[in-house]
Amino acid sequence: MGVEIIEGNPFPEKLLPLWEALLQKSPFQNPFLTPLWSQLWLRHFGKTLEVKTLLSRSSGGDPLGLGVFSDSGKEGRKKRLTLLGSMDVWDYRDLILPAGKEEEALGALARFWGEGAWEELEFSGISEFSPTLRFLPALLRASDFQVTQTVQEVSVYLNLPSVWDDFLAHLDSKDRHELRRKIRRLERESSFEIREGQEENLIERMDAFLDLHRKSRKDKAEFMTPEMEDYFREIALRFREKGWLSLPFLRAEGKDAAAYFSFRYQGVEYVYNSGYDPEYARLSPGIVLAADCIRRAMERGMTVFHFLRGQEDYKYRLGGKEEKIYQIKAVKG
Repeated sequence: MGVEIIEGNPFPEKLLPLWEALLQKSPFQNPFLTPLWSQLWLRHFGKTLEVKTLLSRSSGGDPLGLGVFSDSGKEGRKKRLTLLGSMDVWDYRDLILPAGKEEEALGALARFWGEGAWEELEFSGISEFSPTLRFLPALLRASDFQVTQTVQEVSVYLNLPSVWDDFLAHLDSKDRHELRRKIRRLERESSFEIREGQEENLIERMDAFLDLHRKSRKDKAEFMTPEMEDYFREIALRFREKGWLSLPFLRAEGKDAAAYFSFRYQGVEYVYNSGYDPEYARLSPGIVLAADCIRRAMERGMTVFHFLRGQEDYKYRLGGKEEKIYQIKAVKG
């Protein structure tokens, strides 16, 4: 049993099939853990990073697990590894661990770090449901690290029933009444339709989404820099090629009123970002669009609808449950 260090930014081609194979065996999967997500992020925001991929192997040489890190250790400073990614655009980060091998793989990595020169480790974006949170802190303490774990963010998700009426029945009576009222008001006061933008001209539909995103709030407009826009556009293109992209629009009176930028992956729909035109605020287009997306996700047989990070009130009014996202820090000695 041992740990192999694979260096390279961009990733060496030999790494990608190993990564994909390990991810397909993992019980904890999402689009943020795919090789494609890391490749796109590095291309746009991490070209100068020194990247180390740690691959743990069994005594027979079979891959056990994988973690991708940026190496910030420099001469005169402590040797430090940070799980690859950034808080602004990554909702989850984690190691890639096949089912049943999680503790073995993490144990090999913890011993590697404990026996090596690494003095500080940081793992951000770890879900409370991840085996990493369950096993890694104790394994690191056993390898002479002092470990802290803190809640960084809260995500909100829905476990989906199979039919719309069951979804409505599980809502609080007041929230159910409010949702129906909003839908009826939009139907009464405006002609509207909901369309999937990724099935149309993607460049034009992304122009429309980005316009709505910037209109939504000042902080969203500030977030969507030209560099970030390029990133979103490439995600849209590459995820559509994979069949993962969902880009629904609610159009009122022939104009775009609200849109979601979402991913469909392994039976889960992830709402990555959104936008709406404040001119239509009285019609609650974002809430109505969310409800329609939830209904369509059920029709597709999806099991979870995930709003991702942020504790906006509307997510809870639609029955959302909280998922804590942790940061684990480890300091040797």
